[in-house]
Amino acid sequence: DGKITARLFVFELFVVVAGVLIALGAEQLVSNWHWQGEVRDADRRISDEIGNNLVNAHERLAINDCLELRLAELRDELIKREPMWTGSRARFANDIYNPVFPPVYRTPNRPWPRDAWETAVNGEALGHFRPERVAEFEALFDEFSSLQRSQSEELDIAASLGDLAFPGPISAAERRANLKLVAKLAALNARIVFQSRLVIENAADAGLSPDREQLKENLDQQRGYRGDCVRWPAKPAA
Repeated sequence: DGKITARLFVFELFVVVAGVLIALGAEQLVSNWHWQGEVRDADRRISDEIGNNLVNAHERLAINDCLELRLAELRDELIKREPMWTGSRARFANDIYNPVFPPVYRTPNRPWPRDAWETAVNGEALGHFRPERVAEFEALFDEFSSLQRSQSEELDIAASLGDLAFPGPISAAERRANLKLVAKLAALNARIVFQSRLVIENAADAGLSPDREQLKENLDQQRGYRGDCVRWPAKPAA
């Protein structure tokens, strides 16, 4: 009887332990399924956000010829020595913005969204991603932030050239001051083009691409008022 009791005790203990292990395993399986879904959804949202930002980068490459032509035009006008300025306005076939002050130099003012990325950073999902994937995303959003800062700086400098749209007397010192601003814009444009190429290349390595429909819409718009200097499609990164 003692042996039977002992065997029953061992059997019951085995059943209890097995039940606990099965319950824990099932719980872990459910948890894994849950986080697989969370990771998949978060990856899709972040990838879509990156795709929108990549549209901006491709757009910038597409209009680079237009911008360089305009910068060269301003440079050549400013190095002249005439005491009168005839006025220099950026020419668009169809200026969709219809501003009160005609633009002298205009670049796209695009948002560089990062809401999905910030949500993931402040949540738990990234802890279940592959570290390599997180590193890819982090590097891309660092570049997007840098591009946004460059864009803001560029817009501020371009706005300071506003009086060049109108004719009037101009001194040699004023010519030199405006020439320095144009040189800064040229340097910023070169930086933004380089950063855009880099981010496109890095995104491609991560299997990410721009939203093609949005890119076509943006470039059709740019070509509609900048003309044939806009490249379509945008040249890929070297």
